[in-house]
Amino acid sequence: MSSCALWYKDGTFYDVETTHVNFFLNHPDLLGFTKEEKEALCVKNGLAADATFCLELSEQRDNLVLEVLKRGAIRIRFYGGQTSVQCYDHNDNQCFSQLKKCVTDGLGKCFGDFLTVKDTMGWGMELNSIGWGNQIKDFLADL
Repeated sequence: MSSCALWYKDGTFYDVETTHVNFFLNHPDLLGFTKEEKEALCVKNGLAADATFCLELSEQRDNLVLEVLKRGAIRIRFYGGQTSVQCYDHNDNQCFSQLKKCVTDGLGKCFGDFLTVKDTMGWGMELNSIGWGNQIKDFLADL
C-alpha cells in the first residue's frame, strides 16, 4: 500500500486519499454508517448533511473521527518508518477485537515491527496523543 494513512474495518484496509475524516464523509457505508446516520452526524456537528469535506484542524473533524472509531474502525497513520494504530477504547470489546485483528492482518502487509498502538479512551480530544503505546512485539505478546 502506498498511502500514508489507512482505515481498517472488518478485515479490510481502506486507502485514505486525503484525510481520515474526508474518507468517512465520502464512504460512510464502508465504515459501518448508513447514509442517514452520516447525514445526522454532519448536521449535529455543524456541517451540511451532504458534506464531503471537513477541515483537518477543526472540532468537527475530531468529533467525526471519534464517532468512526466508536464503530470499531481502526485509524492507521505512517510517519517516517513509524506506524500509529488507533482504536476507540481498549475496554470496549468490539473495538479492541478489531484492533487485534487489524494488527494481525497488517503484519507483513502494511506495517512492520515499529507500531505504536493508541487508544482514545473515549475522550475524543487530542486524538493523536491520548492513550498507551507499545511496540508491536509487546502488544502481540499480551494478546
